[in-house]
Amino acid sequence: MSQQELDITDSLDWEEGLPRPRWDLIESRVDSQIDPGAQWDVWTVAARQWLTELGAALDKRYGVIESDHFLMLASQPEETGTSLLQFAERCRVRLLSSLEGVAEFDGRGKQVVVELRNPKDYFQYICVFLPEGERGGSVGVQIREGYPHIALHGRELWSLENTLSHELTHASLHKQSMPLWLEEGLAQMFEHDMTGRSLLDVTTEMAGLHKRYWGKHGLDAFWCGEGFSRPGKVQELSYQLAEILARLMVEESRPRWFGWVREPQVRFFAFLRDANAADCGAAAAGKHLGLELSSLAAKFLGPGNWSPSL
Repeated sequence: MSQQELDITDSLDWEEGLPRPRWDLIESRVDSQIDPGAQWDVWTVAARQWLTELGAALDKRYGVIESDHFLMLASQPEETGTSLLQFAERCRVRLLSSLEGVAEFDGRGKQVVVELRNPKDYFQYICVFLPEGERGGSVGVQIREGYPHIALHGRELWSLENTLSHELTHASLHKQSMPLWLEEGLAQMFEHDMTGRSLLDVTTEMAGLHKRYWGKHGLDAFWCGEGFSRPGKVQELSYQLAEILARLMVEESRPRWFGWVREPQVRFFAFLRDANAADCGAAAAGKHLGLELSSLAAKFLGPGNWSPSL
């Protein structure tokens, strides 16, 4: 079977009115019939067919566009879609350079982005990936099952860029085992630095709010990642604290003496590669950074027992 002969129409299920590829069946066909060196191109063909079917099922105005490294289903392919595709390529370059040896984009084929026209289309698409009854105020998600891809929606290009830069960070880290607080911190930081928008303003009032809330409730929900999906104040505070701690670590890891002394940066990148969700990153922090998670949190929250209950 060549990529020209690949046809996935018999490997599509239909759920919520949309085509859902049976990636396990497609994987079996590709692995058994395609040489490893040609599989990336064949997977890209499969993804292109899938997006074409998905666009037709959603609305005839959707179109599939692509660049060197991305395939995108776009609601306005010749307008917003083209600009967003170019932005995605810039994000990819920046992530690979700023997180060298940590970030990677080595998926099955081209990176897929599904840009939906409105919340209705978005939640119709992502509902099968969400826990029963969960919806919330999501505007973007990086889906890691099947053919890993990003789904997002937004009215304006700037909003789509914010979400895409955040989710592309998740996509670049999907093969790491880092805890959610660390991954979200890096994603928040990259989104704000890449777009220059919605920058986190750490005021005295904000710092006081964090100290009061976490002092009362402890940091277990933050370290284990539960706080990022809980409704209400804890979710917002979790995202803020994640970015604050990520920025503190990045600042302390910057090369010293005009860039000659890079040991702090080497240790920080080793921490990123070894940090494991199973222990919230505690072992890697001790091994590579020489500090406990409680000490890291104390840099912002002040003295206290901020250790996770492992």
